Amino acid sequence: MLKKFTVLIILLLCNVLLSQSSNIPIFAFHGVPPGDFSTKGQFDIMKKAGIGICYTVYNTSEEIVKALDAAQKSNVKLVVRTGLIVNDTEKLVNLIKDHPALYGYGIMDEPSPSKFDNLNKIIQNIRKYDKKNVFYINLFPNYVASNNIDNYRYEDYLQTFINKVPVTFLSFDNYPLVNNKVRDDWYENLESISRVGKKNDIPFWAFACTTIHYNYLKPTLAGIKLQQFSNLLYGAQVLQYFTYWTLTYEDNWIKEKYSYSIVDDKGKPTPTYNIVKTVNEQIQRLSWVFFRAKSDAVFHTGNEIPLGTKRLTLPPKRFKYFSTNGRNALVSFMTNKKNKFIIIQNKSLDKDLVLNYQLEKPVNIVENTSGRTKSITSTNKLKTTILPGDILIFTYDN
Repeated sequence: MLKKFTVLIILLLCNVLLSQSSNIPIFAFHGVPPGDFSTKGQFDIMKKAGIGICYTVYNTSEEIVKALDAAQKSNVKLVVRTGLIVNDTEKLVNLIKDHPALYGYGIMDEPSPSKFDNLNKIIQNIRKYDKKNVFYINLFPNYVASNNIDNYRYEDYLQTFINKVPVTFLSFDNYPLVNNKVRDDWYENLESISRVGKKNDIPFWAFACTTIHYNYLKPTLAGIKLQQFSNLLYGAQVLQYFTYWTLTYEDNWIKEKYSYSIVDDKGKPTPTYNIVKTVNEQIQRLSWVFFRAKSDAVFHTGNEIPLGTKRLTLPPKRFKYFSTNGRNALVSFMTNKKNKFIIIQNKSLDKDLVLNYQLEKPVNIVENTSGRTKSITSTNKLKTTILPGDILIFTYDN
C-alpha cells in the first residue's frame, strides 16, 4: 500500500512539473508562401508539425495582412521579411505592429560586417514606430568563405555584430550533415556561438537542415535528432528548420533540386514532415528540461574529439563509472532552476550507443517517451542503449 502511494505521489509531482513547463519555440525558414497559400489550412498543417513561428518574404502589405490574419487563426506567429520595411517603414509598421500574429521583422540573412551599421539604422528607424516586436537577422556559419565576413575571425564577426546591431538573440545557419557525414567544424561553431552568447548574456537560435540541396541529402530521423538535440545541449533557446516549404519558384532552387522539405511546393506534407513532427513532439515532452536552461559545460567522448571541443576525462558528478565504450558521444551539463542535468547524445547516424555506468548517489532518468522521471538508486553496474542521434537525460536536485 505504501509503495503504491509513493508511486502516485511521484507521478503527481512529475505531472505538476510538466504542466509548469513552457514549449521550446520552433521556427520555419521559408515557411508558408504569400498569396493563395496563406490560408488557415496551410498554417494548421505547419502548427500540427510543431512549428509555431513562420518566416516568409512578402512583396505587398496586402499579402502580409492576409497572412497575419490566417496565421492568427492557427495560433502561428510570423516573422515578416519585405522591402517595404525599408522603403515605406512608417506606413507598414503602423499597419502591422499590433497584429496578434506578428512575431517580428526579418531584416537580413547572412550579412557581412560592412552591413552592420546600416542594419542598425534600419532597426532604429523601425523602433520609432514599434517598441516591442523583435528583429530577426541570421548570421553566417563558421565555414563561410573569409571574404564574406570581411576577413574577420569568426568570433570577432559575432562580437562585432552584437556591438553594432541592437538585437536580442544570435541566429546562425550551420547545416552540419554533408553527404550524410558531420562537418569537422560544426561543434566548434556551437562552441563559438555559445561562448559569445554567454559573454554577452544573449541567447542563440540554431538550425537543422530539412531539405535536399547541393550535397545535403534526404533528411532522416537520426539526422534531425542529431542536429536539434546538439543545438539544445549547447544551449539553443529557439530551434529552426531550413526549409519548411520546398523551394521551386526560383531558377537556382530548381537547378539545385531542392526537394523533400517538410512540405512540397504545393503545401502537402512529405516524408520529412512526420520526421520533424516526431522530433518536435519529443522536444516538447522534454521542454521542462530545455526551456530557459543553461548549458554549463559540454564535453565529447570517442576516438576523435571535434575541433575546438573538450574531451570528457572524468565521470560526471554522482557517477562512479561512466563509459561510452570508445564511441562518439556528446555529454552536456545543464542547469534549469534547481535541477541539474547530465545529458548524453549518441553522435552516430546509424549505430546504437551503449552507455555503461555505475552510480555513487541516486539520480533520476527523464524518459524520452513521456518526459517524466524515474528514480535509479542501484549502485550496481548498469547499461542503457541510446539510439542514433538521440539522447539520455539524468537529473538530480542541486
